[in-house]
Amino acid sequence: MKEKLIITDHLISCAGECVRVEEGEKGILIFGETIVRVEELGSFSSILQEGEREILDMRGNYVLPGLIDGHLHLSFSSSSQPLTELYGDDEETCLLRMVRAALMELKSGVTTVRDCGAKGMGILKLRDFIGKGEMQGPDIISAGMPLTITGGHCNFCGLECDTVSEAVKAVRWLCKQGVDYIKVMVSGGNMTPGSDSLIDQYSEETLKAIVEEAHARGKKVSGHVHSTRSIERAIRAGFDVLDHCSFKGEGGEDYRQDLADEMAGRRIAVNPAVGKAYILSPEEAAPLPDKVAMWGEFQQSRFGTARRMYQSGVPIMAGTDAGCKNTRFDEFYLTLDLMCEKMGMKKEDVLASATWQAARILGLDLKIGSVEPGKQADIVAVKENPLDSMRNLRQVVFVMKRGERVCL
Repeated sequence: MKEKLIITDHLISCAGECVRVEEGEKGILIFGETIVRVEELGSFSSILQEGEREILDMRGNYVLPGLIDGHLHLSFSSSSQPLTELYGDDEETCLLRMVRAALMELKSGVTTVRDCGAKGMGILKLRDFIGKGEMQGPDIISAGMPLTITGGHCNFCGLECDTVSEAVKAVRWLCKQGVDYIKVMVSGGNMTPGSDSLIDQYSEETLKAIVEEAHARGKKVSGHVHSTRSIERAIRAGFDVLDHCSFKGEGGEDYRQDLADEMAGRRIAVNPAVGKAYILSPEEAAPLPDKVAMWGEFQQSRFGTARRMYQSGVPIMAGTDAGCKNTRFDEFYLTLDLMCEKMGMKKEDVLASATWQAARILGLDLKIGSVEPGKQADIVAVKENPLDSMRNLRQVVFVMKRGERVCL
């Protein structure tokens, strides 16, 4: 196995929870899948003279850890009518779609993805196929199918359960299949016909039983929560991550600072999942025709509530919600730009939310999230400094996944 040496003069290390550009020539020595050394280039003079290593010269570019997209749906088509495919596609077609989506993410610089609910369980086969090195792709953190009520949000994924006993059995079954975490549709959603984001799908008793069962098996629990009441129930039940966390009430936005303070104090992470749907017109972005009017107001309130959670110290993980209507798998830079421009986050904090912060939330911070010795060699290079503009992450010139260069 041949060692590789990446040479850079602009390293964004994200080490020690500090996101900054380290100027000056450095070498990143990689053996197999692992970063072995990160030092001044002068300390590698003997290696450079020997000529037995593969030299990857990235000088003039900005090198940073592989990005982590903390919220997407690989089995969704990202078309203008994703429900058509979700209701109509067979398992084989769905798997092919996930392969394409995973490769789009990887080539855009995303080396780890967290899938927040897939149709069927084929995603675990793709996760394991990539993990064994049979094909290149991002590492996939998958919940498999999300728990939802009969006819509830994302019922098309295939796992419906209503009672406490049914929900507990579903958690046990998912763990038996080998999912990485448990995803629960605590509230209703916007893209499912017949569902409403103000509906609370599960009682607090059921939610507590789900969390207890999952935690007993070493699995974190993530909740899809739009209504303020569903947020409160998920917090009380002991959820680890809240997705969307929209603070919706009957009359519109219903933000509660006490809940944000509790999330911050208990280190309950939030993934706002704001992607392209939040900058398109309501007509283009609304998931269903009857929700166009609602979506225009919803687009704006999401930024305000997310900004206040961030200012309150709630841990934030970036995610695109890619796969949903008109939300592509190669536009993570748009989400990160929105987090700066619309949510008011510092650029350093936004990049952290897609690197070391996301890794910590996922329990993977000893493996990914920074360019450090002992970490997995997931490395990206872009032409311009992303700390000047997150949109510079669009200019990807190099991706390495587990020590192997990706063909762009």
